[in-house]
Amino acid sequence: MAVLKKHILLWVLIPLLILAGGASYYRFMDSTDYLVNYEGACDPNTAHCYVDCADAECSEEYYYTIVERHARDIEALCGPDVSDCEAASTCTVSEKACSVTYCDPVTEADSCEDINATQL
Repeated sequence: MAVLKKHILLWVLIPLLILAGGASYYRFMDSTDYLVNYEGACDPNTAHCYVDCADAECSEEYYYTIVERHARDIEALCGPDVSDCEAASTCTVSEKACSVTYCDPVTEADSCEDINATQL
């Protein structure tokens, strides 16, 4: 009993840390209850797209949007690999927590592709 009174803080904190770790593991690994941001496909002829370089020399540019949705919705739609899934670039009507962000040329002019410039 004297050992318990002497180390009461350890007897309380260690089980709480184990419970917190278990709850976090369940939330993020088993239930995939978190939002994911990734690059989606974008056509610069029809929308304001973000533009970036595919390599260090910037010999080839690619255009993208930023898609945000729940990890469980992506896994149900595309499986574990979202990189080869074209349906991941758009949101369905039933998804409440899905958003596609296009580049705003007013606030992010350096990272946007101008629609009018690509149509020339």
